[in-house]
Amino acid sequence: DMAEEVVKPSCTVVTVRLRGEKDPLLPSHAISATHNFMSWEWSTSENNNNSPPPATCRPPVRRRCTRRLCLLLAILVLLCAVVAVALGVSLWIKSRTTTKSLPQAIKIGNLMEHLKELQVIATLHNNSRSVEKGYNASAEMVMTKLANVGYNVTTQPFNVFMYEDLAPNNAIFYASIADISFQWKFLQGSQYALLRYSRSTPSGQVINTTLQPVSGGCSMADFSGFLNGSVALLDYDESLNCTLFNMASNAKAANACAVVWGRGPSQAGIAPPTSRVYRMTANSMDIVDIPMLGTTYEMRATLLSLWKIATENNVTLDVQLKTYTSVTSVYTYNVLATTNSGNDSAMIVVGSHLDSVPAGPGINDNGSGVSANLEMALQVASRTVRNKVRFAFWSAEELGLLGSYHYVLNLTPEEKNNTALNLNFDMIASPNFVRGVYNGSGAPAAISTQCRNIQSLFEKNFRDNNLPYEIWPFSGRSDYGSFIASNVNIPAGSIATGADSVKTIDERTNYGGFANTILDPCYHAACDNVQNINESVFIEMATAAAYVLEQLMMKEDLAGFLMSSL
Repeated sequence: DMAEEVVKPSCTVVTVRLRGEKDPLLPSHAISATHNFMSWEWSTSENNNNSPPPATCRPPVRRRCTRRLCLLLAILVLLCAVVAVALGVSLWIKSRTTTKSLPQAIKIGNLMEHLKELQVIATLHNNSRSVEKGYNASAEMVMTKLANVGYNVTTQPFNVFMYEDLAPNNAIFYASIADISFQWKFLQGSQYALLRYSRSTPSGQVINTTLQPVSGGCSMADFSGFLNGSVALLDYDESLNCTLFNMASNAKAANACAVVWGRGPSQAGIAPPTSRVYRMTANSMDIVDIPMLGTTYEMRATLLSLWKIATENNVTLDVQLKTYTSVTSVYTYNVLATTNSGNDSAMIVVGSHLDSVPAGPGINDNGSGVSANLEMALQVASRTVRNKVRFAFWSAEELGLLGSYHYVLNLTPEEKNNTALNLNFDMIASPNFVRGVYNGSGAPAAISTQCRNIQSLFEKNFRDNNLPYEIWPFSGRSDYGSFIASNVNIPAGSIATGADSVKTIDERTNYGGFANTILDPCYHAACDNVQNINESVFIEMATAAAYVLEQLMMKEDLAGFLMSSL
Protein backbone atom coordinates (compact mmCIF):
# COMPACT_ATOMS: atom_id res chain seq x y z
CA ASP A 1 0.00 0.00 0.00
CA MET A 2 1.15 3.49 -0.73
CA ALA A 3 -0.26 6.85 0.38
CA GLU A 4 0.43 10.17 -1.20
CA GLU A 5 -0.72 13.74 -0.63
CA VAL A 6 -3.18 15.35 -3.03
CA VAL A 7 -4.44 18.92 -3.15
CA LYS A 8 -8.03 19.98 -4.00
CA PRO A 9 -8.27 23.74 -4.67
CA SER A 10 -10.75 25.61 -2.44
CA CYS A 11 -11.41 22.41 -0.58
CA THR A 12 -9.62 20.37 2.06
CA VAL A 13 -6.46 18.35 1.91
CA VAL A 14 -7.36 14.77 1.21
CA THR A 15 -5.50 11.49 1.19
CA VAL A 16 -5.65 9.09 -1.74
CA ARG A 17 -5.30 5.33 -1.08
CA LEU A 18 -3.79 3.36 -3.93
CA ARG A 19 -4.82 -0.30 -4.38
CA GLY A 20 -6.22 -0.70 -0.92
CA GLU A 21 -9.04 -0.41 1.54
CA LYS A 22 -9.61 2.51 3.81
CA ASP A 23 -6.64 2.90 6.15
CA PRO A 24 -7.77 2.73 9.76
CA LEU A 25 -4.90 5.02 10.74
CA LEU A 26 -6.18 7.91 8.62
CA PRO A 27 -8.16 10.68 10.37
CA SER A 28 -11.91 10.05 10.44
CA HIS A 29 -12.58 13.10 8.28
CA ALA A 30 -10.14 12.11 5.60
CA ILE A 31 -11.36 11.36 2.13
CA SER A 32 -10.28 8.01 0.72
CA ALA A 33 -10.22 7.09 -2.90
CA THR A 34 -9.15 4.32 -5.18
CA HIS A 35 -7.23 5.15 -8.34
CA ASN A 36 -8.08 2.86 -11.22
CA PHE A 37 -5.75 4.71 -13.59
CA MET A 38 -8.84 6.02 -15.52
CA SER A 39 -11.16 7.77 -13.06
CA TRP A 40 -11.54 8.78 -9.46
CA GLU A 41 -14.20 7.42 -7.10
CA TRP A 42 -15.12 9.55 -4.15
CA SER A 43 -16.62 8.57 -0.87
CA THR A 44 -17.01 10.86 2.12
CA SER A 45 -18.94 10.80 5.32
CA GLU A 46 -20.93 13.77 4.11
CA ASN A 47 -21.43 12.46 0.59
CA ASN A 48 -21.96 8.72 0.78
CA ASN A 49 -24.33 8.46 -2.19
CA ASN A 50 -21.42 8.60 -4.62
CA SER A 51 -22.68 11.90 -6.12
CA PRO A 52 -20.13 14.05 -7.90
CA PRO A 53 -18.18 16.49 -5.81
CA PRO A 54 -19.39 20.10 -5.57
CA ALA A 55 -18.79 22.25 -8.59
CA THR A 56 -16.60 24.53 -6.55
CA CYS A 57 -14.23 21.66 -5.98
CA ARG A 58 -12.27 20.43 -8.93
CA PRO A 59 -10.99 16.87 -9.03
CA PRO A 60 -7.84 16.69 -6.93
CA VAL A 61 -4.61 17.42 -8.62
CA ARG A 62 -2.29 14.42 -8.15
CA ARG A 63 1.43 15.03 -8.20
CA ARG A 64 2.38 12.50 -10.84
CA CYS A 65 5.91 11.90 -12.15
CA THR A 66 6.63 12.33 -15.82
CA ARG A 67 7.77 9.40 -17.88
CA ARG A 68 11.32 10.75 -17.89
CA LEU A 69 11.36 11.09 -14.12
CA CYS A 70 9.95 7.58 -13.70
CA LEU A 71 12.63 6.23 -16.02
CA LEU A 72 15.36 7.96 -13.99
CA LEU A 73 13.93 6.58 -10.78
CA ALA A 74 13.84 3.09 -12.25
CA ILE A 75 17.47 3.39 -13.37
CA LEU A 76 18.43 4.60 -9.88
CA VAL A 77 16.71 1.64 -8.25
CA LEU A 78 18.43 -0.72 -10.69
CA LEU A 79 21.84 0.79 -9.94
CA CYS A 80 21.23 0.44 -6.20
CA ALA A 81 20.36 -3.22 -6.69
CA VAL A 82 23.52 -3.82 -8.73
CA VAL A 83 25.66 -2.12 -6.08
CA ALA A 84 24.02 -4.16 -3.32
CA VAL A 85 24.63 -7.44 -5.16
CA ALA A 86 28.25 -6.51 -5.89
CA LEU A 87 28.81 -5.57 -2.26
CA GLY A 88 27.31 -8.86 -1.10
CA VAL A 89 29.52 -10.88 -3.44
CA SER A 90 32.57 -8.92 -2.31
CA LEU A 91 31.79 -9.61 1.35
CA TRP A 92 31.25 -13.32 0.61
CA ILE A 93 34.56 -13.61 -1.22
CA LYS A 94 36.31 -11.77 1.60
CA SER A 95 34.81 -14.18 4.12
CA ARG A 96 36.23 -17.16 2.21
CA THR A 97 39.75 -15.85 1.66
CA THR A 98 42.40 -14.21 3.75
CA THR A 99 45.13 -11.70 3.12
CA LYS A 100 47.19 -12.97 6.07
CA SER A 101 50.21 -15.12 5.42
CA LEU A 102 50.03 -18.63 6.84
CA PRO A 103 52.51 -17.87 9.66
CA GLN A 104 50.49 -14.79 10.64
CA ALA A 105 47.34 -16.91 10.86
CA ILE A 106 48.88 -19.26 13.47
CA LYS A 107 47.87 -18.11 16.97
CA ILE A 108 49.03 -19.52 20.29
CA GLY A 109 45.47 -19.48 21.63
CA ASN A 110 44.31 -21.89 18.94
CA LEU A 111 47.36 -24.11 19.41
CA MET A 112 46.78 -24.36 23.14
CA GLU A 113 43.08 -25.03 22.66
CA HIS A 114 43.92 -28.14 20.62
CA LEU A 115 46.33 -29.27 23.35
CA LYS A 116 43.74 -28.79 26.08
CA GLU A 117 41.31 -31.01 24.18
CA LEU A 118 43.99 -33.70 23.86
CA GLN A 119 44.64 -33.38 27.60
CA VAL A 120 40.96 -33.97 28.35
CA ILE A 121 41.01 -37.06 26.15
CA ALA A 122 44.07 -38.42 27.98
CA THR A 123 42.45 -37.74 31.34
CA LEU A 124 39.42 -39.76 30.28
CA HIS A 125 41.64 -42.67 29.18
CA ASN A 126 43.84 -43.35 32.19
CA ASN A 127 46.19 -40.44 31.44
CA SER A 128 47.21 -41.78 28.03
CA ARG A 129 46.49 -41.43 24.33
CA SER A 130 48.31 -44.60 23.30
CA VAL A 131 47.02 -46.91 20.57
CA GLU A 132 45.22 -49.03 23.15
CA LYS A 133 43.83 -46.13 25.19
CA GLY A 134 43.01 -42.59 24.01
CA TYR A 135 44.22 -42.74 20.42
CA ASN A 136 40.81 -43.35 18.84
CA ALA A 137 39.26 -40.40 20.70
CA SER A 138 42.20 -38.21 19.63
CA ALA A 139 41.68 -39.26 16.02
CA GLU A 140 37.96 -38.48 16.24
CA MET A 141 38.74 -35.00 17.52
CA VAL A 142 41.13 -34.30 14.67
CA MET A 143 38.79 -35.74 12.03
CA THR A 144 35.85 -33.67 13.27
CA LYS A 145 37.80 -30.42 13.10
CA LEU A 146 39.11 -31.20 9.62
CA ALA A 147 35.67 -32.16 8.31
CA ASN A 148 34.14 -28.98 9.72
CA VAL A 149 36.29 -26.85 7.40
CA GLY A 150 35.53 -28.92 4.32
CA TYR A 151 38.19 -31.63 4.09
CA ASN A 152 37.29 -35.07 2.83
CA VAL A 153 38.92 -36.95 5.69
CA THR A 154 40.02 -40.55 5.15
CA THR A 155 41.51 -43.21 7.38
CA GLN A 156 44.14 -45.83 6.61
CA PRO A 157 43.64 -48.89 8.83
CA PHE A 158 46.24 -51.48 9.81
CA ASN A 159 47.03 -53.90 12.62
CA VAL A 160 49.94 -53.64 15.04
CA PHE A 161 51.31 -55.81 17.83
CA MET A 162 51.22 -54.47 21.37
CA TYR A 163 54.03 -55.72 23.60
CA GLU A 164 54.10 -55.93 27.40
CA ASP A 165 56.54 -57.43 29.87
CA LEU A 166 54.17 -59.16 32.28
CA ALA A 167 56.85 -59.72 34.93
CA PRO A 168 59.11 -56.64 34.87
CA ASN A 169 62.58 -57.31 36.25
CA ASN A 170 61.65 -60.93 36.94
CA ALA A 171 63.21 -62.56 33.89
CA ILE A 172 65.97 -65.09 34.51
CA PHE A 173 69.27 -65.53 32.66
CA TYR A 174 71.81 -67.76 34.37
CA ALA A 175 74.89 -69.40 32.83
CA SER A 176 77.08 -72.26 34.02
CA ILE A 177 79.71 -74.59 32.60
CA ALA A 178 78.73 -78.23 32.64
CA ASP A 179 80.26 -80.19 35.52
CA ILE A 180 81.03 -76.93 37.39
CA SER A 181 78.68 -76.05 40.20
CA PHE A 182 79.26 -72.27 40.01
CA GLN A 183 76.50 -70.25 38.30
CA TRP A 184 76.72 -66.76 36.78
CA LYS A 185 73.49 -64.85 37.44
CA PHE A 186 72.98 -61.83 35.22
CA LEU A 187 70.73 -58.90 36.16
CA GLN A 188 67.82 -57.74 34.06
CA GLY A 189 67.97 -54.01 33.34
CA SER A 190 71.64 -53.36 34.03
CA GLN A 191 73.16 -56.30 32.11
CA TYR A 192 70.43 -57.50 29.79
CA ALA A 193 66.95 -56.49 28.63
CA LEU A 194 64.08 -58.04 26.76
CA LEU A 195 63.74 -56.81 23.21
CA ARG A 196 60.35 -55.51 22.15
CA TYR A 197 58.07 -58.25 20.80
CA SER A 198 60.08 -60.93 22.59
CA ARG A 199 57.91 -63.93 23.32
CA SER A 200 57.62 -65.86 26.55
CA THR A 201 59.47 -69.04 27.31
CA PRO A 202 56.93 -71.92 27.28
CA SER A 203 54.23 -71.06 29.86
CA GLY A 204 56.53 -68.34 31.19
CA GLN A 205 58.65 -70.99 32.93
CA VAL A 206 62.40 -71.59 33.15
CA ILE A 207 63.99 -73.55 30.32
CA ASN A 208 67.32 -75.35 30.63
CA THR A 209 69.37 -75.38 27.47
CA THR A 210 72.78 -74.51 26.02
CA LEU A 211 74.23 -71.36 24.45
CA GLN A 212 76.11 -71.21 21.16
CA PRO A 213 77.70 -68.13 19.49
CA VAL A 214 76.86 -67.53 15.82
CA SER A 215 78.98 -65.37 13.54
CA GLY A 216 76.80 -63.10 11.41
CA GLY A 217 73.29 -64.46 11.32
CA CYS A 218 72.11 -62.80 8.12
CA SER A 219 72.30 -66.08 6.21
CA MET A 220 71.11 -69.57 7.04
CA ALA A 221 74.62 -70.72 6.19
CA ASP A 222 75.80 -68.89 9.33
CA PHE A 223 73.86 -71.44 11.39
CA SER A 224 75.59 -74.49 9.93
CA GLY A 225 76.30 -76.93 12.77
CA PHE A 226 74.05 -75.08 15.20
CA LEU A 227 72.92 -77.23 18.14
CA ASN A 228 69.20 -77.89 17.92
CA GLY A 229 67.27 -76.13 20.72
CA SER A 230 70.17 -73.92 21.85
CA VAL A 231 70.20 -70.18 22.51
CA ALA A 232 71.88 -68.28 19.65
CA LEU A 233 74.33 -65.56 20.73
CA LEU A 234 74.59 -62.93 17.94
CA ASP A 235 76.37 -59.62 17.45
CA TYR A 236 74.28 -56.49 17.93
CA ASP A 237 76.01 -54.88 14.96
CA GLU A 238 74.20 -52.18 13.01
CA SER A 239 76.76 -52.46 10.20
CA LEU A 240 75.42 -55.88 9.21
CA ASN A 241 73.43 -55.85 5.98
CA CYS A 242 70.29 -57.31 7.50
CA THR A 243 67.73 -56.54 10.16
CA LEU A 244 67.28 -58.03 13.61
CA PHE A 245 64.08 -59.58 12.27
CA ASN A 246 66.03 -61.38 9.53
CA MET A 247 68.57 -62.68 12.00
CA ALA A 248 65.90 -63.86 14.45
CA SER A 249 63.96 -65.53 11.61
CA ASN A 250 67.08 -67.43 10.55
CA ALA A 251 67.78 -68.45 14.14
CA LYS A 252 64.25 -69.77 14.58
CA ALA A 253 64.52 -71.65 11.27
CA ALA A 254 67.70 -73.25 12.66
CA ASN A 255 65.65 -74.42 15.67
CA ALA A 256 67.10 -71.93 18.15
CA CYS A 257 64.91 -71.68 21.25
CA ALA A 258 65.90 -68.03 21.86
CA VAL A 259 68.16 -65.26 20.52
CA VAL A 260 70.54 -63.07 22.53
CA TRP A 261 72.23 -60.06 20.90
CA GLY A 262 75.33 -58.67 22.61
CA ARG A 263 76.77 -55.21 22.00
CA GLY A 264 80.21 -54.96 20.41
CA PRO A 265 83.45 -53.42 21.76
CA SER A 266 82.62 -49.97 20.36
CA GLN A 267 79.53 -49.93 22.60
CA ALA A 268 81.28 -50.70 25.88
CA GLY A 269 79.63 -49.06 28.87
CA ILE A 270 76.27 -48.62 27.10
CA ALA A 271 73.05 -50.02 28.55
CA PRO A 272 71.60 -53.16 26.94
CA PRO A 273 69.53 -52.62 23.78
CA THR A 274 65.75 -52.79 23.84
CA SER A 275 65.15 -52.64 20.08
CA ARG A 276 61.93 -53.71 18.43
CA VAL A 277 62.26 -56.87 16.37
CA TYR A 278 59.61 -56.89 13.65
CA ARG A 279 59.00 -56.52 9.93
CA MET A 280 56.41 -54.26 8.31
CA THR A 281 54.94 -55.13 4.92
CA ALA A 282 52.23 -53.39 2.95
CA ASN A 283 49.63 -55.72 4.42
CA SER A 284 50.93 -56.89 7.78
CA MET A 285 53.30 -56.56 10.70
CA ASP A 286 55.36 -59.71 11.34
CA ILE A 287 57.22 -60.82 14.49
CA VAL A 288 59.31 -63.87 15.42
CA ASP A 289 57.79 -66.22 17.96
CA ILE A 290 60.79 -66.82 20.24
CA PRO A 291 62.28 -65.07 23.32
CA MET A 292 64.76 -62.30 22.38
CA LEU A 293 67.22 -60.47 24.64
CA GLY A 294 69.89 -57.81 24.32
CA THR A 295 73.01 -57.58 26.49
CA THR A 296 75.74 -55.09 27.31
CA TYR A 297 79.15 -55.54 25.74
CA GLU A 298 80.50 -56.64 29.12
CA MET A 299 77.90 -59.43 29.54
CA ARG A 300 78.49 -60.61 25.97
CA ALA A 301 82.24 -60.74 26.62
CA THR A 302 81.62 -62.82 29.76
CA LEU A 303 79.40 -65.27 27.87
CA LEU A 304 81.99 -65.67 25.10
CA SER A 305 84.73 -66.32 27.66
CA LEU A 306 82.60 -68.94 29.41
CA TRP A 307 81.75 -70.59 26.09
CA LYS A 308 85.43 -70.73 25.15
CA ILE A 309 86.31 -72.41 28.46
CA ALA A 310 83.49 -74.92 28.04
CA THR A 311 84.53 -75.73 24.48
CA GLU A 312 88.15 -76.24 25.45
CA ASN A 313 86.94 -78.75 28.05
CA ASN A 314 84.59 -80.46 25.60
CA VAL A 315 81.50 -79.52 27.60
CA THR A 316 78.59 -77.21 26.95
CA LEU A 317 77.77 -73.75 28.26
CA ASP A 318 74.43 -74.28 29.95
CA VAL A 319 71.88 -71.53 30.48
CA GLN A 320 68.64 -71.12 32.34
CA LEU A 321 66.23 -68.69 30.73
CA LYS A 322 62.81 -67.38 31.65
CA THR A 323 60.69 -64.62 30.05
CA TYR A 324 57.03 -63.80 30.54
CA THR A 325 55.56 -61.38 28.01
CA SER A 326 52.36 -60.59 26.14
CA VAL A 327 52.05 -59.75 22.45
CA THR A 328 48.56 -58.93 21.12
CA SER A 329 47.28 -57.67 17.78
CA VAL A 330 45.45 -54.31 17.81
CA TYR A 331 43.54 -52.46 15.06
CA THR A 332 44.45 -48.81 14.48
CA TYR A 333 44.54 -46.26 11.65
CA ASN A 334 46.18 -43.14 10.23
CA VAL A 335 44.13 -39.98 9.57
CA LEU A 336 44.61 -38.20 6.22
CA ALA A 337 43.19 -34.94 4.81
CA THR A 338 44.19 -33.53 1.42
CA THR A 339 43.63 -30.10 -0.16
CA ASN A 340 41.33 -29.90 -3.17
CA SER A 341 43.59 -27.48 -5.00
CA GLY A 342 47.20 -27.96 -5.98
CA ASN A 343 49.39 -29.92 -8.35
CA ASP A 344 48.74 -33.65 -7.92
CA SER A 345 52.25 -34.48 -9.09
CA ALA A 346 53.90 -32.37 -6.36
CA MET A 347 52.29 -33.65 -3.15
CA ILE A 348 53.59 -32.32 0.18
CA VAL A 349 52.89 -34.70 3.09
CA VAL A 350 52.84 -32.86 6.43
CA GLY A 351 52.97 -35.46 9.20
CA SER A 352 52.80 -35.68 12.98
CA HIS A 353 52.27 -38.75 15.12
CA LEU A 354 49.01 -38.66 17.06
CA ASP A 355 49.65 -41.43 19.59
CA SER A 356 51.36 -41.16 22.97
CA VAL A 357 53.21 -43.72 25.03
CA PRO A 358 51.07 -45.75 27.46
CA ALA A 359 52.78 -44.05 30.42
CA GLY A 360 51.56 -40.51 29.75
CA PRO A 361 49.23 -38.10 27.93
CA GLY A 362 51.85 -37.08 25.35
CA ILE A 363 51.04 -33.37 25.19
CA ASN A 364 54.52 -32.30 24.09
CA ASP A 365 55.23 -35.73 22.59
CA ASN A 366 53.43 -35.31 20.34
CA GLY A 367 50.41 -33.17 20.98
CA SER A 368 52.55 -30.15 20.12
CA GLY A 369 53.32 -31.40 16.61
CA VAL A 370 49.70 -32.50 16.12
CA SER A 371 48.39 -29.11 17.22
CA ALA A 372 50.63 -27.23 14.77
CA ASN A 373 49.80 -29.66 11.96
CA LEU A 374 46.08 -29.41 12.66
CA GLU A 375 46.05 -25.62 12.90
CA MET A 376 47.94 -25.32 9.61
CA ALA A 377 45.38 -27.63 7.99
CA LEU A 378 42.50 -25.52 9.30
CA GLN A 379 44.08 -22.33 8.00
CA VAL A 380 44.99 -23.80 4.60
CA ALA A 381 41.45 -25.13 4.03
CA SER A 382 40.16 -21.86 2.49
CA ARG A 383 43.31 -21.10 0.49
CA THR A 384 44.25 -22.02 -3.04
CA VAL A 385 47.63 -23.76 -3.19
CA ARG A 386 49.87 -24.51 -6.16
CA ASN A 387 51.10 -27.84 -4.81
CA LYS A 388 48.71 -30.27 -3.17
CA VAL A 389 49.12 -30.73 0.58
CA ARG A 390 48.21 -33.86 2.54
CA PHE A 391 47.98 -33.48 6.30
CA ALA A 392 48.74 -36.82 7.96
CA PHE A 393 48.27 -37.85 11.57
CA TRP A 394 50.16 -41.08 12.16
CA SER A 395 49.27 -43.87 14.54
CA ALA A 396 51.70 -46.19 16.32
CA GLU A 397 54.82 -44.02 16.04
CA GLU A 398 55.61 -44.92 19.62
CA LEU A 399 55.61 -48.58 18.58
CA GLY A 400 58.29 -48.04 15.95
CA LEU A 401 57.11 -45.51 13.30
CA LEU A 402 54.53 -48.08 12.26
CA GLY A 403 51.87 -45.69 10.94
CA SER A 404 54.13 -43.69 8.65
CA TYR A 405 55.94 -46.83 7.53
CA HIS A 406 52.61 -48.46 6.66
CA TYR A 407 51.76 -45.34 4.63
CA VAL A 408 54.91 -45.32 2.50
CA LEU A 409 54.79 -49.10 1.95
CA ASN A 410 51.29 -48.76 0.53
CA LEU A 411 52.10 -45.98 -1.95
CA THR A 412 51.71 -47.09 -5.55
CA PRO A 413 54.69 -46.33 -7.82
CA GLU A 414 52.76 -43.39 -9.24
CA GLU A 415 51.83 -42.05 -5.77
CA LYS A 416 55.42 -42.38 -4.63
CA ASN A 417 56.70 -40.49 -7.67
CA ASN A 418 54.09 -37.77 -7.09
CA THR A 419 55.13 -37.27 -3.45
CA ALA A 420 57.53 -34.33 -3.52
CA LEU A 421 58.52 -34.31 0.16
CA ASN A 422 57.58 -34.86 3.78
CA LEU A 423 57.55 -32.29 6.57
CA ASN A 424 57.57 -33.84 10.04
CA PHE A 425 56.74 -32.11 13.32
CA ASP A 426 57.36 -34.02 16.53
CA MET A 427 57.96 -32.39 19.95
CA ILE A 428 58.13 -28.65 19.24
CA ALA A 429 57.33 -27.20 22.69
CA SER A 430 59.86 -28.76 25.08
CA PRO A 431 60.17 -26.86 28.38
CA ASN A 432 64.01 -26.85 28.49
CA PHE A 433 64.20 -26.45 24.71
CA VAL A 434 66.82 -26.09 22.06
CA ARG A 435 65.69 -25.25 18.52
CA GLY A 436 66.86 -28.05 16.25
CA VAL A 437 66.85 -28.24 12.46
CA TYR A 438 67.53 -31.67 11.01
CA ASN A 439 70.55 -31.94 8.75
CA GLY A 440 69.60 -32.84 5.20
CA SER A 441 73.19 -33.83 4.48
CA GLY A 442 72.60 -36.95 6.55
CA ALA A 443 69.90 -38.22 4.20
CA PRO A 444 70.69 -40.86 1.57
CA ALA A 445 72.69 -39.47 -1.34
CA ALA A 446 69.75 -39.82 -3.74
CA ILE A 447 67.72 -37.21 -1.81
CA SER A 448 70.39 -35.28 0.09
CA THR A 449 70.15 -32.15 -2.13
CA GLN A 450 66.38 -31.96 -1.74
CA CYS A 451 66.61 -32.41 2.03
CA ARG A 452 69.24 -29.67 2.33
CA ASN A 453 67.02 -27.26 0.40
CA ILE A 454 64.12 -27.95 2.76
CA GLN A 455 66.50 -27.46 5.69
CA SER A 456 67.58 -24.08 4.27
CA LEU A 457 64.01 -22.74 4.53
CA PHE A 458 63.81 -23.56 8.23
CA GLU A 459 67.19 -21.92 8.77
CA LYS A 460 66.12 -18.80 6.87
CA ASN A 461 63.04 -18.43 9.04
CA PHE A 462 65.05 -18.63 12.25
CA ARG A 463 67.71 -16.23 10.95
CA ASP A 464 65.09 -13.72 9.79
CA ASN A 465 63.55 -13.79 13.28
CA ASN A 466 66.91 -13.62 15.10
CA LEU A 467 66.34 -17.00 16.73
CA PRO A 468 69.34 -19.25 17.47
CA TYR A 469 69.17 -22.87 16.31
CA GLU A 470 71.26 -26.03 16.14
CA ILE A 471 71.78 -28.51 13.30
CA TRP A 472 70.79 -32.00 14.39
CA PRO A 473 71.50 -35.28 12.59
CA PHE A 474 68.75 -37.29 10.95
CA SER A 475 68.57 -39.96 13.65
CA GLY A 476 65.51 -41.78 12.30
CA ARG A 477 63.75 -41.44 15.66
CA SER A 478 60.62 -39.89 14.19
CA ASP A 479 58.34 -40.45 11.21
CA TYR A 480 60.55 -38.65 8.68
CA GLY A 481 62.65 -41.82 8.95
CA SER A 482 60.00 -43.78 7.05
CA PHE A 483 60.25 -41.35 4.13
CA ILE A 484 64.03 -40.99 3.87
CA ALA A 485 64.63 -44.74 4.22
CA SER A 486 66.84 -46.02 1.41
CA ASN A 487 64.05 -48.21 0.02
CA VAL A 488 61.68 -45.21 -0.15
CA ASN A 489 63.85 -42.12 -0.86
CA ILE A 490 61.27 -39.35 -0.38
CA PRO A 491 62.92 -36.09 0.73
CA ALA A 492 62.03 -34.77 4.18
CA GLY A 493 62.63 -31.88 6.54
CA SER A 494 61.94 -31.44 10.22
CA ILE A 495 62.43 -29.29 13.30
CA ALA A 496 62.14 -30.14 16.99
CA THR A 497 62.90 -28.81 20.46
CA GLY A 498 64.36 -31.95 21.99
CA ALA A 499 63.50 -35.02 24.04
CA ASP A 500 66.00 -36.82 26.27
CA SER A 501 69.21 -35.07 25.20
CA VAL A 502 71.02 -33.11 27.91
CA LYS A 503 71.34 -29.33 27.52
CA THR A 504 74.95 -28.15 27.46
CA ILE A 505 76.30 -25.02 29.13
CA ASP A 506 76.71 -23.36 25.71
CA GLU A 507 73.10 -24.17 24.88
CA ARG A 508 71.98 -22.65 28.16
CA THR A 509 73.82 -19.46 27.14
CA ASN A 510 71.94 -19.38 23.82
CA TYR A 511 68.51 -20.55 24.95
CA GLY A 512 68.27 -20.12 28.71
CA GLY A 513 66.90 -22.94 30.80
CA PHE A 514 68.92 -25.48 32.76
CA ALA A 515 72.25 -26.95 31.76
CA ASN A 516 73.00 -30.61 32.48
CA THR A 517 69.25 -31.31 32.38
CA ILE A 518 67.37 -33.10 29.61
CA LEU A 519 65.42 -30.94 27.19
CA ASP A 520 62.08 -32.47 28.18
CA PRO A 521 62.18 -33.76 31.78
CA CYS A 522 58.70 -35.28 31.26
CA TYR A 523 59.65 -37.17 28.10
CA HIS A 524 57.60 -40.40 27.92
CA ALA A 525 56.33 -39.75 31.45
CA ALA A 526 53.00 -39.17 33.16
CA CYS A 527 53.84 -35.47 33.66
CA ASP A 528 53.88 -34.70 29.90
CA ASN A 529 50.72 -32.59 30.23
CA VAL A 530 49.71 -29.04 29.27
CA GLN A 531 51.88 -27.66 32.09
CA ASN A 532 54.87 -29.23 30.29
CA ILE A 533 54.49 -26.86 27.31
CA ASN A 534 56.77 -23.89 26.70
CA GLU A 535 54.33 -21.57 24.93
CA SER A 536 56.99 -19.11 23.75
CA VAL A 537 58.99 -21.65 21.78
CA PHE A 538 55.78 -23.41 20.75
CA ILE A 539 54.49 -20.44 18.73
CA GLU A 540 57.97 -19.83 17.29
CA MET A 541 58.26 -23.40 16.05
CA ALA A 542 54.67 -23.53 14.79
CA THR A 543 55.09 -20.34 12.78
CA ALA A 544 58.39 -21.68 11.41
CA ALA A 545 56.53 -24.79 10.27
CA ALA A 546 53.84 -22.61 8.67
CA TYR A 547 56.45 -20.47 6.92
CA VAL A 548 58.18 -23.44 5.33
CA LEU A 549 54.90 -25.07 4.32
CA GLU A 550 53.66 -21.86 2.71
CA GLN A 551 56.90 -21.42 0.78
CA LEU A 552 56.74 -24.96 -0.55
CA MET A 553 53.03 -25.21 -1.29
CA MET A 554 53.15 -21.99 -3.34
CA LYS A 555 56.28 -22.80 -5.38
CA GLU A 556 55.57 -22.69 -9.12
CA ASP A 557 58.37 -25.19 -9.76
CA LEU A 558 58.71 -27.21 -6.58
CA ALA A 559 60.82 -29.93 -8.17
CA GLY A 560 63.18 -27.30 -9.56
CA PHE A 561 63.57 -25.67 -6.16
CA LEU A 562 64.29 -28.96 -4.43
CA MET A 563 67.02 -29.85 -6.92
CA SER A 564 68.56 -26.37 -7.03
CA SER A 565 72.13 -25.78 -5.87
CA LEU A 566 72.55 -24.12 -2.51
